[in-house]
Amino acid sequence: MTDTFADGSFLVSRLGVTARIEDEQLVLALEPRAEVLHHGMVRASVLSFLVDAVAGVVVDEDPDQWALTSDMSVRMRPRRAPRHIEATGRVLRRGRRSATSVVELTADGGEPLATGAIGFTKIARRETDPPKPRLTPRTFAALFGRLGDLPRPLREEAGIEVVDPAEGVVEVTVTPQLRNPAGTLQGAMVALVAEAAAEDLVSTRFESPMVVTDLDLRYLAQAREGVVRTRCRLLGSDPDSPVEVELVDTGMGRVTTLVYARTAAAVA
Repeated sequence: MTDTFADGSFLVSRLGVTARIEDEQLVLALEPRAEVLHHGMVRASVLSFLVDAVAGVVVDEDPDQWALTSDMSVRMRPRRAPRHIEATGRVLRRGRRSATSVVELTADGGEPLATGAIGFTKIARRETDPPKPRLTPRTFAALFGRLGDLPRPLREEAGIEVVDPAEGVVEVTVTPQLRNPAGTLQGAMVALVAEAAAEDLVSTRFESPMVVTDLDLRYLAQAREGVVRTRCRLLGSDPDSPVEVELVDTGMGRVTTLVYARTAAAVA
């Protein structure tokens, strides 16, 4: 959904992402710091935030509706973190109830780094929902910027706990800093939990440092509080086999997100 985080209380506001308007288009930029890297590569979940935000702020224009992320795919080249990353989006379809966009992420001087596709479902804002920020892409660009640094690596700062690394079981408590303005676990934080589960499973089983390069997420239900835990299945017998990850709301006993991930060996 539209990630209009105007202060540093939300974890994603401290990733180091900045925004600007260039040729009437919203551009998000990131100069990766150590806290958002894993084995020297930018985390796929961090790139998912760029995808979610640059697309969401454009399609979420109705003050009486939330544009909630329904699905997202991220494909990333396995390479060392560049000095600078930029993300730009393009709306493929905009309807009354849904929207779909594609996002290009480039490194340094325009070299392709990753691509993303994202879908949104529009639902009416309820009276009991938190207030909805009303920002256009231009005002978003003026307000969004560096709101403090992460004091620890992203995974640690999010509070992800390892339960069984060989089975890809991790868990996280849904805290206010991990939620979005609608009060549910933010999309990139969902991606981070799935990423952690997949990297733990593959790295532990094959005793080799691995990084997640591909993420396909289907957001099925909101997680507003309590503990979210993963359960995983490796779809094959090789390190690059797909990993199926389910995020489960342990209080409700329901699957909130279905994810397919793929890993690659860490680049030296």
